[in-house]
Amino acid sequence: MLVTDQMNNPTSLDDEQGNCKMCGHPFEPHLVIAFDVNDLSKGGELRYPVEGCNCLRTLGFDLTV
Repeated sequence: MLVTDQMNNPTSLDDEQGNCKMCGHPFEPHLVIAFDVNDLSKGGELRYPVEGCNCLRTLGFDLTV
């Protein structure tokens, strides 16, 4: 999955094996949550809904692709 970081640079959230770069868990079932589904320019966050995992990061959406 590609998103933009805080400097508006495209970045991949998962590695070559499909694992989250932040916590190392398989990228599925990470959740991408928009702050405002009617205005994706406000960004969102990524969470991993597994007990004991603290994977949480904010992200921006590149809608030009």
